[in-house]
Amino acid sequence: MTAGRRAPAERSDSVLAQTDRRAFLLASAVVVWITVVVRRLVQPEASISWTYQTLVLCLLVAAIAGRWLMGERASTESRDLAWRPPLLWGAVVLAAILPYLGSVGNGFVSDDFGLAMIARESRSAAEAMRSTGLIAFYRPVTMLVWWLGDRLWHGAPAGYHLLAIALHVANSLLVYALGRRLIGSSYGALVGALLFAVHPLHVEPLCWPAAMSDLLCAGFGLASLLALLIYHTSAAKGGRALALSGALISFALALFSKEVALALPGVVVLVGILGGQADRRSVAVSGVSYVVVLAAYLWWRMHVLGGLGGYALPLSFWNTVFPSGPLLLMGDFLFPTHTTLLARIGPIGWWLVLVAMAAVVLWLLAGLDRVPARRLWLWVGFVFVLAVPSWTFRWQPSASFEWTRFAYLPTVGLAWLFGDVCAGRSIGWRRSGVATGLVLVGCSLLTVWYVTPWTQAGRLARSAVQAGAGLVRKLGGPDHPPTLYVRGLPEAYQGAPVLANCYPQAMNLAVGREVPVRVVTAAPRSGGVHPDVMPFWKLKPGEYLVSFEANTGAMRIVRSGGAAGTRSPAGGQR
Repeated sequence: MTAGRRAPAERSDSVLAQTDRRAFLLASAVVVWITVVVRRLVQPEASISWTYQTLVLCLLVAAIAGRWLMGERASTESRDLAWRPPLLWGAVVLAAILPYLGSVGNGFVSDDFGLAMIARESRSAAEAMRSTGLIAFYRPVTMLVWWLGDRLWHGAPAGYHLLAIALHVANSLLVYALGRRLIGSSYGALVGALLFAVHPLHVEPLCWPAAMSDLLCAGFGLASLLALLIYHTSAAKGGRALALSGALISFALALFSKEVALALPGVVVLVGILGGQADRRSVAVSGVSYVVVLAAYLWWRMHVLGGLGGYALPLSFWNTVFPSGPLLLMGDFLFPTHTTLLARIGPIGWWLVLVAMAAVVLWLLAGLDRVPARRLWLWVGFVFVLAVPSWTFRWQPSASFEWTRFAYLPTVGLAWLFGDVCAGRSIGWRRSGVATGLVLVGCSLLTVWYVTPWTQAGRLARSAVQAGAGLVRKLGGPDHPPTLYVRGLPEAYQGAPVLANCYPQAMNLAVGREVPVRVVTAAPRSGGVHPDVMPFWKLKPGEYLVSFEANTGAMRIVRSGGAAGTRSPAGGQR
């Protein structure tokens, strides 16, 4: 009898749930359709090139925008773990270390040589911190780290790679600590931290020492948010004041590590409003405090650089009306497809990987109704707010994962979203645990594979520098070094930079003194010489046009000034 009385209510709830899901799917389809039509109207001359990433992300945005259609029936109960904290921390530490052990011996590439040269030439830490870097970036904390590395481990590349891994470990632990407070589940926090630790989208900042600024910025930014949560929840006035001071100091250090931290005050407001752990007064005090620190930073930056420096604001009309940058960033997080590498497994393997990733995304979308609306807004808002600095200069991820260092901090929100979904799944512990384990293992394998281009890029850079240094020692003495015009240098390898910049600095480091080196490129660029402009037929004595052969690792003399028998265009000598 009791069961019979409950049946109509259960059937009513079931019908309502089905109606809500149908409405959600309809809203998703409408959002996708409007998006494509608007793009066509804005850029009628361009083809509609929305990929599966963007289409799926439109579904996710529709899920957020139409969250009220799905109702507030999300369970407040989340899975938790009875493991002791050392076991949880140990799991996160291992996950952050193991996929990147192969990157320790990668060496320097591209801008690394320039930063190492600045650190070597700086006579004090203060001088290094005053440096504006290579392209008018003001990052004193980052430059201090490079200066310390030159003194502590003599600038050896392995030292910086090990430091990058250590920073990634610390950041992953911070992701767990923050997730534990925001999700309220050690299981969800652990899954989010593990996904952040092993995700292949983070390969670039881990394998490129020049991108260490992203790791430092993320670490100080997350530490600032953790101190902020302590401020919101602490009962003692002294403890609250100390926590807020620590949050502001960490925020300042994040700003002086990399400029992208300027979006952090927006996240502070989001956490205060949607985190459910702060009153209005605490949110107002913390928000104003962060804005004051940000204003002081901008004033000092303009004082040092004579302007903002480094970042312009070239917002295109399309990016103004629709946030394609953050959407593509989230798309790459859900579909981490390095096109160049995945093409090697053949079309069948490519589609199998793609289908597996799509299944994970559908599994994730199916579990969104288990996440409270407040946290759902928080996770996605975290991504959009922190993507603003990269969004402003038209950045978007590439098929070879170039520029993905800008995704390191924003994607923390997506890692928490994944952990939140896993903690609240209603399909059973075992099935949910298996799916989560498969995702983490798959991401770890992709990360190990995506490290390989950086290993090869390091080998090419090392080979070109060693060949050039050997030629300098052979051709000139200590008082009269030869002048080299170098061509054939590889700029990139499968998305990883090789020697796109800073080859002269690399040569100076290798030889131990200043060497006159100019890079000959196929087109005019900063620091390069156009081959049609440079008078190769009028080389002076002591000047050489040389070509690097990547296949053999040799540096071949093409022409030499004042030497007989070397002026023929087809000629050349070793």
